[in-house]
Amino acid sequence: MAISSTYVAGDAISFGDCLVMVELTGADAAWADIDSWATEVSVTPGTVPFNDVYPFEGNAITFAGSRGSDEVTVTVVYTEGSTDPFVNIFDRFASASGPDFGVRWVPAGSGAGNYQFEITTGKLIGCTLPQGGGDAASATTFTFTVQGAVVRDAM
Repeated sequence: MAISSTYVAGDAISFGDCLVMVELTGADAAWADIDSWATEVSVTPGTVPFNDVYPFEGNAITFAGSRGSDEVTVTVVYTEGSTDPFVNIFDRFASASGPDFGVRWVPAGSGAGNYQFEITTGKLIGCTLPQGGGDAASATTFTFTVQGAVVRDAM
């Protein structure tokens, strides 16, 4: 598929309406909306390992391996309600080593046809504890990180 159109003013997507959801079991069954707490989504894409070998004559020969998994880190405002994100995500993280977990985000919001990105059967590999100082003027946050293969679909 080729890129064949041109940019039109107003086509740019803002994260201002981003929809963010989690699935605590990694079963792709019961997604919970957390975008009223979420403040940032950061993605570290998987990379492809490679190795160059150099013959006596000619250019290097490059061998490529399989693409590694992606990591998605979400920053969330820390609150302590029993149905709030921190309690549920941290408890899931503390329950097992790398428990199954899903994360989904839709940069343009929940409109039909908008691209959604998700890891449905990932592993919850990190969840920070709240921290801060007495002079902080901003809300306390925590982050969680999910590792797996990101898939892109239209809503």
